Formats: sequence, C-alpha cells, structure tokens
Amino acid sequence: MFRNYFKIAVRHLQRHKLITVINISGLAVGMACCILIALYVRDELSFDRFHHNADNIYRVTTQSIRQAGNAEYGAATQFPVGPNLKKDISSIKEAVRICAPGSTLYTVGDKKIWEENTGFVDEAFFRVFNFPLLEGNPATVLKEPYSIVLTESAAKKYFGDASPVGKLIKVGNSYSCTVTGVAKDLPANTDLRMTMLISFSTMLKEALKGGSDMEAQWFMFSNNVTYVQLNDHTDPAKLTKDLQTFVTTHIGGILKRHNIQFALELQPIRNVHLHPEGDKGLDNSPLIWLYIAIAVFLVLIACINFMNLTTARAHERAKEVGLRKVLGAERKSLILQFLTESLVISVISFLLAILLVGLVMPLFNTITGKELLLLSAADSFLYGGLLLLVLVVGLIAGSYPALYLSGLIPVRVLKGSFVTSGSRVFIRRGLVVAQFAVAVALIISTVVVFSQLRYWQTKNLGFDKEHLVNVYLSGVDGTKTALLKAAFLNQSGVQQASAHNFLMGSGVFNNNPVVREGQDDKDGFVAGIIQSDFDLLKTTGIKLVAGRDFNPALSTDSSDAFIINQAAAKQLGYKDDAVGKRIEWRPGYMSRHGTIVGVVEDFNLRSLQSPVDPIIYLVRQEEVAIITLRLAAGDQKAIMKRVESAWNSIIPDVPFNFTFVEDDIQARYVSERTLGKLFGIFSGLAIFIACMGLLGLSMLISRQRTKEIGIRKVLGASIANISLLLSKDFLKLVLIGICIASPIAWYGMEKWLQHFAFRIHIEWWVFALTAVIVVLIAWGTVSFQSVRSALMNPVKSLRSE
Repeated sequence: MFRNYFKIAVRHLQRHKLITVINISGLAVGMACCILIALYVRDELSFDRFHHNADNIYRVTTQSIRQAGNAEYGAATQFPVGPNLKKDISSIKEAVRICAPGSTLYTVGDKKIWEENTGFVDEAFFRVFNFPLLEGNPATVLKEPYSIVLTESAAKKYFGDASPVGKLIKVGNSYSCTVTGVAKDLPANTDLRMTMLISFSTMLKEALKGGSDMEAQWFMFSNNVTYVQLNDHTDPAKLTKDLQTFVTTHIGGILKRHNIQFALELQPIRNVHLHPEGDKGLDNSPLIWLYIAIAVFLVLIACINFMNLTTARAHERAKEVGLRKVLGAERKSLILQFLTESLVISVISFLLAILLVGLVMPLFNTITGKELLLLSAADSFLYGGLLLLVLVVGLIAGSYPALYLSGLIPVRVLKGSFVTSGSRVFIRRGLVVAQFAVAVALIISTVVVFSQLRYWQTKNLGFDKEHLVNVYLSGVDGTKTALLKAAFLNQSGVQQASAHNFLMGSGVFNNNPVVREGQDDKDGFVAGIIQSDFDLLKTTGIKLVAGRDFNPALSTDSSDAFIINQAAAKQLGYKDDAVGKRIEWRPGYMSRHGTIVGVVEDFNLRSLQSPVDPIIYLVRQEEVAIITLRLAAGDQKAIMKRVESAWNSIIPDVPFNFTFVEDDIQARYVSERTLGKLFGIFSGLAIFIACMGLLGLSMLISRQRTKEIGIRKVLGASIANISLLLSKDFLKLVLIGICIASPIAWYGMEKWLQHFAFRIHIEWWVFALTAVIVVLIAWGTVSFQSVRSALMNPVKSLRSE
C-alpha cells in the first residue's frame, strides 16, 4: 500500500515541477538553518559539562554594593579565597585558583613565542577538571613551584616530537620552569582554554621575591578566578550562611571601613559560559532562546508555504479526491496519501539541507568563531533529532492540507460546485501575514544591531583612538623603559609616546580606594588607578576640562599631584571646584596624598557596554607595562617596522609585541558583530522563503483567475490595471505583517539595548526603511507573476476556459 502511495506522490510532484521546486527549496533552506542553529546552540550549552564531577564543581563569584547602591557582580576573587575556603568549610573538597596574566613570553632555545592562553593554576587542577594528561601524574604535576604543564600542541611547537618532560622553558625574562606533564589539548567547549599551565605556587613565590605576599591581600582583585569542588550530595544553597561567615571573618573589617556590602556566591560550572559575571550578572542565555525561536520560525515559514500552496491548489485536486471517494477510498487512505507526499518532499528537502549545511559550514564557523562539525561520533542524539525533524516537518507541512482535502464532499465536487471557503482563505492569508511578520521582525532587529555597532564604532571615546599603538613590555627590564621610549620617539612617524600601566582599549586593571584627605575609608570609593609618565594626555588626546597637565619641571607633580576624570570628581562630591582639593589614594600597603591639579573629560577605556569608571591618574613610572605610541598618518606598517628595529637594537632577546588600540576596541564587540551577521543572514533567508511562497501563491491565484483576466483584457483593462489587481491583496497582507512585527521587534530590541550603558534610541526610520524594503521585495515577487499573467493572450485564456 505504501509503495502505491509513494508512486502516486512522486508522479504528482513531477507533474507540478515549479510548485515542487518552491516547496523543496523553501523547506531545504529552513531545515539547513535549523540544523546550523541546533549545532550552534548545542555547542553553547555543552561548555564544561563533560567533567566527571561537573555536578559538584562551582565557580566562586562576588556581589558587592557600594555607596551608590548599585549591585556589582563579578567572577574575579581575591587570591586567599581558594585555600581558605577549603580550610574553613568542610563541605568543600577541593579549591582551584586560575590566574590568567595575559600575553606571556616563552623561550626554548632559539624559539621565543608570545602566548595568550597562559594560566597559573593550583595543584588540584587536574583532579577537579576532566582534562586528561598524556604524560605526568595528575596529583603531582603542579605541586612544586616552577612546574609547568604544556598542552599537546604547545609541546609540539616548542619541543617537536620529543618528550618535553624534565626540560626547561623560560617564562618572560625572569625565571624558568620544568615541564612536568603534557595534557591533551583542551576542548573547544571549555572556558578554561589554556596552552601553558604553570603551578600557582610559582606566581606566589615570584611575588614574595618582590616583597608582596599575595595570599595575605584580601582586598586585591586581579584576573584570578576560584573554582571549588563540593563533597558529593552537598546542597550549595545550604552553604550560604557558611560563606557569609567566611566573608565576615576574613574581610569584615575592611568592608566596614569602606562601607561596602560584599558576598561570595557559588555558580554551577555549567552556567559559567552564558553567565560570565555570575548567575546574577550579565545573562547571555536569552540569545540562545532567540536562536532557537529563529530556527523554529524559519522551518514554520517553509511549512506555511507548503500548506498555503497545497490548499490554494485545492480546486485542482478536488475532482481527484471526489473520484477516489466515489470509487471507495476511505478518508484515512486519502490522509495517508497526502502525508506521504509531504514526507517525500520533507526527505528530499532534508537531503538538500544536509548538502547546504556542508557547503556553508566553513563560513558559519568563521562568523561564529566556532569549530562545529556536522557529523561526529558523539552526535547520536543529534542524529535522532535530525530524523525527528524530517518526520515533524513532513507531518506539520502535510497535516492541514491532508485533513482539509480528504474532508471534501464528493457530490459537491463532482457537480462542480466546490469553492474554497472563506475560512480557508482567511487561514491562508493569516499564514502569509505570520510569515512576513517573522521576516520583518528579523530585519528590524538586524538594522538595530548594526546601528548599535556603528554607534559604538563612531562614538567619541574621550580620546583620539586613531593611529594609537600599544607596545607591550612584558619580559623587559624596567630600567630600559625610558631608553625604549626615547628610541621610539627618534623614529620618523612617531609623534608621541607614553609609558603606563593600563591597556588602552580594554580598561584599567588596578582599582583602589580613594577618599578626600583625612576622611574615613567608608566615605571613599574605589577608582581605577592609572600610573604613568608625564606624557599620557598629550599622547592619547584626553582633554582637560579644568586645571593643567602634569609638568616634569615641577618636582611635586611626581609625588604630590593627581589628575582625575569627571566621574571621579562627581564621586568625590565636587562640581567645578575640584582643582586644588586634596585627596588620598589608599591601595592598602601605603597611602599617597596629593592635590588635584587637573580634571579630564570622561573617557571610555572599557567597552561601551559599561559605564565610565572613576579614574585617578598619577605620575609613577616604576610600574609601567605598556608604551603607547601616537603615529603620524600614512604608512603605518612602515612606521612600525622602524619602531620594531629600534626595539630589536635595545632588547634583541625579547620578541616585539604590539597591537593597534582601534583593533583592541573592536575586539570587545565580537559577540555583537556575530549577532548582527546571524540576524542579517537569517532575516534574508526568512524573506527568501516567504517570497518563494508568495511567488507560488500568486502563480496559483493567477491560474484560478485566468478567465477573469481574459475578460478584463477584452473589456480594455491595461496590463498595469491587471497587475495591480493581482498584487494588491498580497501587499495588504505584507503591510499587516509589518504592522504586527514592528512593535514586537521594538520591544525585543529595547530589552537588548538596556544591557548597554551607551546605546542608541530606536528611530522611526528603522521601521520605515524595513517596510519599504519588504514591500518592494514582495511587490517585485508578486509583480513578476502578475505581469506575466496580464501579458497572456485573452483569446487563448478564454478558449482554454
């Protein structure tokens, strides 16, 4: 029986080739998008879920409330937190600290390589996390100071095919580590991706050499995160009181002095990827649901096409249904026949979708920055889902036509009195409206996302970002900084240079309490501290709004002067009278008093997603890590070649490492650019699928109205009149879809924009532009068939009727 259904279905599809192509192409594109989104979402949800103890692993996050009353959430923790949590709370089995110092120079023989993915990690790292070791004992590889574990690819890069265990690798220009193990390359779906893992005790020992006991500094936040493994069957919610006691015991006094409410919280490791600041901080999970919704909508749009085109052709198949019923066919068999047709189309569409996914996967990976694979040994669940997708799409697309056509009354059909009912037409029109509403919402969202990105790219940041270059001094003897700066300034094309301790384009990493001179700690606030030479403002173009710049001719400017930004002045309670006031910088191990000699405009050192932080700028040239250069306009590569030559003449044993500030800034918006590109692609495909359905519908409607068109032409109707007659009903549906989608898209984008401190306001032209684009595309699609029908010879059309 099924074989017969299949043969009839294939013959019918071959007889109506254009409609078949429209249905298959629409479903194939919708399925391909659904598969790509499913792969993307699965990858996003799989981060760090593969660890054997994943249910017991938690990241320690922080919540702090300062005088302003706004809660701040973060993942950075103080260095003493990890070991003391394990010691004080019996339910915590292990604690692991991971500190990422950023770009670090490694040397083996003649190989000198800067590595970005470096981490100082506690000895329990390989016991807590499921990262297999190819060489070395997980219990001891990170136990001793000056031990390092390399990933497989890093080991090959530095040591070739030989075993690196027992060999030395130099870190920076200060110390060497012994390779104690080789780990399998960490998977792509982990937020702990590192290639070089140094024992945490190494960093602590090096800090002690410089006179700093990091494990005694309870108010020092750096790029340090802490993970804990709880004992089996431990409820993390029951540890809230223990964590509060821990905070009170160790830092209660500091918090009271600074009038700060502070709490430690436990975040499940499976939540970390989508909640980078903790479960109460920035939440990226709505984007996952948005992508899932887009996938569902794209498939539904394609299914709507199938249903619309099938019901629009109901009059063509009515006699077939009537005759088969008269000859004894049951409704059940008719339903199975129509469902078989839809399943055949679904299977063909699926095979074409797989081909499309294979073709576009490299481009999709480039856009998303992932390493997705369509097929892998671990994807048995996905394969089942794909087969289910074929079945569901076939049933959804064929269910309504099957139930509708199989329910036709044979007597009415064979008498020729069959007419598509008003309710059916209403449903069909409603489905067209739904299609275009989805497409319009996606287009509006795309325009808003790209408008926000453009705003970020063009907004004045408070400094001149063009032609600024950061040259990194990691591994450089501090005594050579002044020599390097002078050598750079001697190069043609270098206009200004300044040495400092923060990263232009990424933010200030040193944050300490600041108060009015003589006030209690509780009356102060935490500000970003910039330590620099005298040339920072001249180099960066940061503008003074009051007072003056630092002057090297004044000896007091090196020890008794500050420049602050407007945000800091506001925090201190000053309006236009900040210059001349006395303040104190209290980093904890010292206190520095000084006079405010200048106030600068607020400038954005971090992403524009975040508000401007209060900044204190002081002259302190001993602890600089970067030299920022101002280059002249022109051939930037040639200028940097000369700068590199100057570097190599002074420090030949350290590779030259630099980035353009503008590139660093753009790197902060990778996720937003990805979102914009994906929205653009999916909105384009949604319009394509909807217009394919519109083309098929207009073709069928024109075929049904062949006699009417012939009579109108005989009576003198012009091609334009007939084209407008056939197009206007469809354009009305498109306009209704635009009206429905616009407020929904506005609400969704307003919610998205609320996450950003600096944002655009959605203008009316976004909706007008989208409406014009969609109407023109829809009109062009419908007009193609309308004009074609209007050009038919009326004699031929009337004769055929």
